[in-house]
Amino acid sequence: MNYYLFIPLFIIVLMFVPIKLEGRGSFNLLDMSGAFGVFFYRFKIEHQRFKITKRKIIWLAENEEKEVEMSQAQIIFTKMLIGQIKDKTRLQELFIMYNLGAQDSFATAMIAGYINAFLYTLLVSIKNYKPTASVGVCDSISYNKTVCQFALDMKISISLFDVVYSLLRSVILTKKEQRKINKQKQEVRA
Repeated sequence: MNYYLFIPLFIIVLMFVPIKLEGRGSFNLLDMSGAFGVFFYRFKIEHQRFKITKRKIIWLAENEEKEVEMSQAQIIFTKMLIGQIKDKTRLQELFIMYNLGAQDSFATAMIAGYINAFLYTLLVSIKNYKPTASVGVCDSISYNKTVCQFALDMKISISLFDVVYSLLRSVILTKKEQRKINKQKQEVRA
């Protein structure tokens, strides 16, 4: 028996076996800052902190700051990639946590009620779209201080083949969209 045949078998299995990723994110609306992390089978892949100012995203490292301004092509590519990957991922868990406080108990309770109604409506629509997912909301109300923080804990799975296919298709769709925009600009000039 030829043992070299296990190499293509391993590659085929690797391409189609789903990869389990866990994402965690938090955002503070008062500071317009947040953090996110991506975990692969509980091992940390990426952890970043960021701050948003007008049209710029500032990535905060331990000792340095990087400022990123996105071009139109990058925004189109990101939109296309998210659209391609969205249908191919299998959502397993989605939990939304928030801490809210407005120093007025009545206003805080009213705002929390509206947020809960919105979040449960959102989660029901997600549950209708992905019926096997576990979803939930956890709220924490602070009546004595002003705070507005949201956090997200999500587990998804996607195969490596789907990721590569989505990247290639997004590049093609981005080039098509860029040609369409350039053609519209030329028609406006003429």
